[in-house]
Amino acid sequence: PNTIISYQLSSRGYVKIMVYDIKGELIKVLVNQSLETGYYETEFNAENLSSGIYLYRIEVIGEGRIPVYSDMKKMILLK
Repeated sequence: PNTIISYQLSSRGYVKIMVYDIKGELIKVLVNQSLETGYYETEFNAENLSSGIYLYRIEVIGEGRIPVYSDMKKMILLK
């Protein structure tokens, strides 16, 4: 029940990746740090979660605290 979430930054930014259940409750924060330009991967371990639909949200805040990117994607966990 592991998956890899990959993302790429075109400029330095503060990155947050959060996982939510289908009810919108926060399950886990995977990334919460400032990162340099480049390609990154983070692993989400859903071993203790039940099968179902989960959402993950990626937010990138640039220099001057200006949001530069935000997206939400769906994951399906089957055990």
